[in-house]
Parts: sequence; C-alpha cells; structure tokens
Amino acid sequence: MTKISFIDSTLCAARGLFKGISNERNIKIQIIIGMFLIFTATILEVSKIYLITIIIVCFLVVILELFNMGFERLIDLISPEYNKDFGRVKDAMAGVVLLTFGLAAIVSFIVLYQPVLNLLKIMIQNNFSFGFIIADIFLIFILIIIEHFKKNNRQT
Repeated sequence: MTKISFIDSTLCAARGLFKGISNERNIKIQIIIGMFLIFTATILEVSKIYLITIIIVCFLVVILELFNMGFERLIDLISPEYNKDFGRVKDAMAGVVLLTFGLAAIVSFIVLYQPVLNLLKIMIQNNFSFGFIIADIFLIFILIIIEHFKKNNRQT
C-alpha cells in the first residue's frame, strides 16, 4: 500500500468536499440554510454556546449528506442495476440525513424563537424602521442565492 503525504491526503479530501458541494443540489441547499441560520443567530446576538450549537448541527447535516452521497455512489458501483435490498440501505441513509436536518431545524427554532420575538417587538416599537434594514439584508442574501442557482442552471 502506497503511503501518501499529509498534504496530498488533505488535497484529496478537499477535492472530494468541493466536488460533493458543487455536484449535489441538496448539499448546496443545506449549506445555504445553514449559512442563513448562522447569520441570523449572529445578527440576533445569541450566546456563543447557542451559536456553536447551531453551527454544529448545520455542519452535521452537511457531513451526513456527504457521507450519504458517497455511500450511494459506492452502492451504484457495486450494483448498477436496481436492487431492492440496496434500495432499502439508500433509503435508510437518506432517512438519517432527514432526521439530522429535523434535529437542526428543531435546535435552531428553539435557539432563535425568543430572539426573533424580541426583534419583532423592537421593530413594532420603532415603527419597523430597524425591521426594514434587516429585511433588506435578508432580501439581498436571498437574491444572491437565487442568482447563484440561476448561474449554475445555465451552466448545466
């Protein structure tokens, strides 16, 4: 077995990560949602431990999606034709990702619920002027995401 250097190993890992991100629609969506949640938590100034918790669950979703992608590709190599048992394994792996996504959604909701309510109260008290600034920031963020997907769809 050939030993490869740490740098070569790291480059291979980075290539796999970037290929997974660039080729998988679900990973792109999960990263965008994660960035939105982390951005929101940062803007709302939640405590560091809550921010770290949101970051961990968001990363966990992407990590398991990458694992699922690799697992599905391996199964496709082993059995290119449909196999009911392999189909069940793929479904179970997808279920793991879905459960983790649900966990991330629940954790994020619990962490962000009260800060969002507090922000809404401030917006109402200040005639929504602060709210318009936040809404503009979110709108710009969403427009950037939409443009990214349009650009990617034109290239494929």
